[in-house]
Amino acid sequence: MPASSTWEIHPDLAAALAAGQTFEEWLGDRCPVCSYGRISRDLQRNGKKELGVTRQHELHCDPAAAEHGWAVVYRYTDNDITAADPDTTRPAFVQMIRDLRARQTEDGFPIKGIIAVEEERVVRLPEDYLRLYRSLTVDEEGCLYYTDKRQLVDVYAEVEQTRGLMSSSIGETEVRKIRRRSKRSTRDRASEGKYTGGVRRFGWLDKDAKLGRDLNEILDPYESAHLRKAIDMKLSGKGWNTIAVWLINEKISTVRGGKWASATVAAMLTNPAICGYRILNGELVLDPKTGEPVVGVWETIATPEEWRQICRMKWPNAKTDKRPPKAKKVARKHLSSGILRCGSPIKEEENAEATTESRTEAGTALESRTKVDRCLHGMVGRPPYGNHKWGNYVCNAAECRKVSRRMDKIDKIVSTIVIKTLEEQFSNIQPEHKDWHGKATLDRLIARRQVLKASYKSGRIDLDDYLDFKDDLDSQIKESEADRDKFIQEQAAKNFLAGFTEAHWERFDLAQKGLAIGTVLQAVIVHPIPKGRSRKAAFDPTLIEVVFKKAH
Repeated sequence: MPASSTWEIHPDLAAALAAGQTFEEWLGDRCPVCSYGRISRDLQRNGKKELGVTRQHELHCDPAAAEHGWAVVYRYTDNDITAADPDTTRPAFVQMIRDLRARQTEDGFPIKGIIAVEEERVVRLPEDYLRLYRSLTVDEEGCLYYTDKRQLVDVYAEVEQTRGLMSSSIGETEVRKIRRRSKRSTRDRASEGKYTGGVRRFGWLDKDAKLGRDLNEILDPYESAHLRKAIDMKLSGKGWNTIAVWLINEKISTVRGGKWASATVAAMLTNPAICGYRILNGELVLDPKTGEPVVGVWETIATPEEWRQICRMKWPNAKTDKRPPKAKKVARKHLSSGILRCGSPIKEEENAEATTESRTEAGTALESRTKVDRCLHGMVGRPPYGNHKWGNYVCNAAECRKVSRRMDKIDKIVSTIVIKTLEEQFSNIQPEHKDWHGKATLDRLIARRQVLKASYKSGRIDLDDYLDFKDDLDSQIKESEADRDKFIQEQAAKNFLAGFTEAHWERFDLAQKGLAIGTVLQAVIVHPIPKGRSRKAAFDPTLIEVVFKKAH
């Protein structure tokens, strides 16, 4: 189950509004709150999706709200998302914090607190706890309840903030300890010449407990013969793609069962494991006493000098004892990059699984054929070179590379189609200018800071109290201003194509045009020039097939 995040009106409230009730009539004298559900791994049972988070909302949060005289107005859900990794964003949690600080959702429904199954569902890291704490204490009405412990948390008590920070710090500390242990174990095993596991490498046998064989320890007689041949081909000057095509023609699959590509071959042949070495954090693992590379206990298939020679072919200016850092993601260079796919027919033997029905319909709709017997690999742009005055888009599949078409002609077709489609879909849409729903909260916070400052200047409070309150207010204001800025950015993104005209297209830069193309097109398939037709024949637009995204 892929990760997903949602925030939506509670079904009971939605049903009441649909039946003609007002929000005030439905709420009555109950306190409006939200429920938050999260699970790290969504293990589907009998095809039921989001079972864990659904149980949290329906079986725990809703009954607890009824028991306390509260009403769950909104449900925020982060499904299949961990809360222990600071690099993992929880969109529903982020939105909930914004709405809590604003004391209302974006569509204007008030919320004053949270109900959740347990604290670990909501926060695991100190920074998340602080964000939660500040959003709840932005005024005097915040409330928090955990159903497992039947605990109504006093968020305004100083001891609660200390306890929450300590609890989340302990959780973060445990996560860090596990990571440190894992890294330490990896370093130790590497220093001992042992392989640390992971996925099976091409050329080596898998783990077999019955035979006492470890992973990536013994060479596979069949695969290692092809690995050695690939090494020899590279040492003789063959290109990465040539080797990939040879492996494909030999009907050799990658470890994961896929087809070879030039990048896959390069990664395999520059892996120091082929000569018994290991690289950690971009550097060879060395013996601290001798300074020489540690040689692993697994069987090898190349010499260190052969590995170094292959690395010099890949990185001519780099040291082989230190891998160059990964290249940063480059900006878009060509208009149709990322949207083009090759429409070349695959070889008959590769299409053995095509059904009889698909073959009988081969002469009908072109799109039905592309589903079963076309390459459909991405195409990349190549700028003009040599005698070629025009840049080309070419198929990038190692075993294909049969389709190439002029870049300017393709870009013109794509631009024309996209402009027409965008005008049809967005020209009559007016930009949405919603007011930020947290403005009242920010105004109150700023006003409180002004009152605090005036009290200090007049001598009604001393410096110690002033600084104590000021720091907390400054933090609240800073986060509220961040909410405002994020809201403005999101609204600008939503209004990006509103009222679209061809003049907008002319003003867009390459990145904006790419975003616009991706909004309306799923793919553009470039079919090969028919047999018997000259490659110098006039450009044929009927060989370009456009696949639109579903209507918005």
